[in-house]
Amino acid sequence: MILDATRLRLILLSLAMGLAGAAIMPVMSTHLAVNLHIEPMWIGVLFAANTLSGVLVSHWLAKQSDAGLSRIGIIRVCVSISFVASIGLGLAEQYWLLLITGMLMFGAVSPVQPQLFALAREQVGDADATLFQSLLRATFSLSWIIGPPLAYLLFARIGFLGLTLICALIFLLTRLNVASIQDAPLPAVRTEPQPTDSRLKWMILAIAATFASNNMYIVYMPIYSYDSLQLAAVVPGFLMGAAAGLEIPIMIGAGIFAGRWRLFSPLKLAAGCGLLFYLGVYWSDSLVPLVLLQIFNGAFIGVMAGLGISVFQALMQGRMGMASTLYSNAIKVGSLVGALLGGAVAQWLSIQAVFGVCALMALVALLALVKASAGNRS
Repeated sequence: MILDATRLRLILLSLAMGLAGAAIMPVMSTHLAVNLHIEPMWIGVLFAANTLSGVLVSHWLAKQSDAGLSRIGIIRVCVSISFVASIGLGLAEQYWLLLITGMLMFGAVSPVQPQLFALAREQVGDADATLFQSLLRATFSLSWIIGPPLAYLLFARIGFLGLTLICALIFLLTRLNVASIQDAPLPAVRTEPQPTDSRLKWMILAIAATFASNNMYIVYMPIYSYDSLQLAAVVPGFLMGAAAGLEIPIMIGAGIFAGRWRLFSPLKLAAGCGLLFYLGVYWSDSLVPLVLLQIFNGAFIGVMAGLGISVFQALMQGRMGMASTLYSNAIKVGSLVGALLGGAVAQWLSIQAVFGVCALMALVALLALVKASAGNRS
């Protein structure tokens, strides 16, 4: 696979957007709980509203892009809005302002990744698509190695506003980076298959359950680590960075060897790793087991995220924008469920109980993938 200037710019776009998200999302729950004293239930509602905004905007733009609206034009506008919204999010202190600026920012950021994957698929063609998309996803994971640890250090030194201003600068530089990227030529013949494949329905459930658990972990692990385990403030960032570092070789390896496996086999193995990971987190009461468990977390998210997009596109040939957005929205719907469910469990049971629910979601993903692998195209 040859990395020309356009492909390198797409990789930089994935890295930058991932870095901004990896800096804000984990720290935001700590900011809301510690600095603004917002209860866990309302933190969940805020994240759920942000996610819902992203789902609705992404889905609408996917239809428009598959109908011919410029993908790179969508990305440029969304990055520009994210620049403004990130500043507003840092300045907001009242809950209603946090809700508005959060929905604006997440609504703008969310369409970028599916449009990026669709654009990448069209730019590189089918031969290199799986490997290049795994590389993009691995680049996104690289941002989670750097982002959370650095974000927590900056958060401790310059506060949440300073952190969001740095993210705004990232968005500004990203807007300059995408200025010269052009859309790929539209194919001469375009098919319009509908997402009626029974395997696709189970795949949606599996991805949604996977990222419901992942969202709960990202949002509530920092609070659990700080309040319940009395660990240092930088520990959540370190754990997330370690998991992301493990994801990268797993993603790239999965992309290289994807053609040698049955479609759902690596995904089922990954879901099993996720189940073991969350059960381990539930029973852990110190730093060492949490660190050791990150290998299972890296395998779970690395494979599900790295190969998941390619499975969606394989089941929806001819509709790259909708396939990428359906995958992305399955992640967001899962995150929406995770935000609401995690908030309710944390509020009425305990923070630790959230990780038991995460294990249940991983089991749902595993069972859905078993069902998908046994299904036939309708």
